[in-house]
Amino acid sequence: MFSLVVLMLLGCVSREAWSCTCGPRHPQTVYCDSPIVFKAKFIGQKDSAEREQWTEFEVKATKIFKAPKDLDDVQFVYSSKIESMCGYQHPSTNKSEEFLVVGTLVDNKVYINTCSYVVPWASLSLGQKRGFLQVYAKHCNCQIKQCFGPCSLDNSLQCLWTDPLMRKKSLYANYQAATYACMYNGEDMCSWKSLKSRVYTATTTDSNTAQ
Repeated sequence: MFSLVVLMLLGCVSREAWSCTCGPRHPQTVYCDSPIVFKAKFIGQKDSAEREQWTEFEVKATKIFKAPKDLDDVQFVYSSKIESMCGYQHPSTNKSEEFLVVGTLVDNKVYINTCSYVVPWASLSLGQKRGFLQVYAKHCNCQIKQCFGPCSLDNSLQCLWTDPLMRKKSLYANYQAATYACMYNGEDMCSWKSLKSRVYTATTTDSNTAQ
């Protein structure tokens, strides 16, 4: 149980007993640092029968982008009901709406919290959709370094993420987060490259899915 509590608090810091604050992460970092990434519809929720003070969300996974080899489907997602543990509250009652879900795994069960990357698929930019569908997985050897002030790269495999300097409400709608990925160039170096269609061409299947 202790390990589960620790996992639920990763990336989520309780500032007060009733609030949580989450640090910004580029979508590529979210993908590469997480054990499971998938697209799903939230079709129901109830109190967990296995653990008190936990919510069990029933989901219908429509596409799994990243998961352990022995996990080929996701039917349930769990979150604490306790606000001080950053319990997730699903914002939509539309059971047909697809969400991108990025969670943690404990015994092949998926857990999410307030700081988890759980967003409507339709809200992602076209570049971000292509990133999750095709690009991010190929470039996890690259590292994205957040920049909140004067900063510089530590090595050639890093890309400097300067969106946080813009101080906009949603970092994920900013320039680098919305349209760029940090890609390996084959010469022991990574750099920002555009995910726009004129530079990166998706396959027919993924192009249709990304709409």
